[in-house]
Amino acid sequence: MVLVLRAPQTIKIKEKKSINKLFWGDLDGKTWTKWSISIWDIVKTSDERKLGHPAMFPVELCERLIRVYTRIGDVVLDPFMGTGSTLIAARRLFRKGIGFELYEYYVQIAKERLEKGIIRPLELFNEKLSHIIKNIDYEPVIVNDDARNLDKYLESGTVDMVLTSPPYFNVHRRERTSDRKERKPYGDDPRDLGNINNYNKFMNELTKIFEKIYKVLKKGGINVVIVMDIREGNNFYPFHIDLTNKLYGIGFKLRDVIIWDRHKEYNNIRPIGYPHKFIVNKVHEYILIFEK
Repeated sequence: MVLVLRAPQTIKIKEKKSINKLFWGDLDGKTWTKWSISIWDIVKTSDERKLGHPAMFPVELCERLIRVYTRIGDVVLDPFMGTGSTLIAARRLFRKGIGFELYEYYVQIAKERLEKGIIRPLELFNEKLSHIIKNIDYEPVIVNDDARNLDKYLESGTVDMVLTSPPYFNVHRRERTSDRKERKPYGDDPRDLGNINNYNKFMNELTKIFEKIYKVLKKGGINVVIVMDIREGNNFYPFHIDLTNKLYGIGFKLRDVIIWDRHKEYNNIRPIGYPHKFIVNKVHEYILIFEK
């Protein structure tokens, strides 16, 4: 069952019993070593590409991050949910996913994706693990509201992990000079951070949301933010650096950085600035891992 909220009310977080630091599937040493490499090249599936969201990330990427940084029964929050990849991964791994999304259109897509029978069968687990799963709450909650209001739904210190990708300033409203693909804005809602045209104002509004995220995270909780640096005409904004500095000011500590290599998705790249000025085509994103 997928619960969809459209008016402020406190989301009930069921107290979970100790699970003896048990990770989903017991992350073995071989997998641990493989995933500890600082560059990941996970790609979207064909079904994910067809959804049409301008900045969604693969469920596989979410699953990997959730497996690494949480345990069964933990609460995973995505304040910029989009089409629900974080919540799908959380539910598959028996974590409680909570997602905030401004646009009703994307809420419906996420709800439909979550209702397509994505839960892995309990037969995959041993008897002890199946017993644990039966006694935890991993049903997802979707909030059709502005992320600025998340403190009206969540109490302080109730979230174990945040996994999200905020709007990248106004890039989806502008012409894509690297591959000539069409503009894909999220929508026209004035509350949408992607519709702010002043970078400093955009960063200030985004920081306000992360201040609230900091409050709802538990001490030691993990905040994973996926971002890409931004070029606008002759201006280059080091988004990952600026955001890191803002989050340091809030109280977060940067724990790790992973490079998400996306060059396989760019099949129509042209030489920007040729032949007068050499400009790099950005085909990677930063996975920033912060700790409260």
